[in-house]
Amino acid sequence: METIKEIFRIGNGPSSSHTMGPKKAAELFSAKNQHASRYTVTLYGSLAATGKGHLTDAAILNILSPIAPTEIIWYPDIELPFHPNGMLFTAYNENEKVDEWTIYSIGGGSLANEATTPECKPIIYDMNTLTEILN
Repeated sequence: METIKEIFRIGNGPSSSHTMGPKKAAELFSAKNQHASRYTVTLYGSLAATGKGHLTDAAILNILSPIAPTEIIWYPDIELPFHPNGMLFTAYNENEKVDEWTIYSIGGGSLANEATTPECKPIIYDMNTLTEILN
């Protein structure tokens, strides 16, 4: 059964793109790399610039750290071309890189990259402008 936080997509910090997306990415990456001996997660652009205050690191570490030691690397001055909220997940067995994945947290807990199509959110309201609402 879903929790209230899952039903209403409530994140752990002030920004869903800085907590829910990174958490979801960590869950997907860890499921694929359950036997890694360590992880690194490199945060770029906006995620790195405000990540500590928005709990981005906590969202990622809560998922990956129970599996293997995890290091967060911060590059606030480097913005990847696809979106300002870029992340590079890397899994290692000892010192050998076994997998890496670049993914972007595009808002509302959604993830995308150059190889994927962002999830489409259903239209919730018939009215989309203030004029429509006032009328």
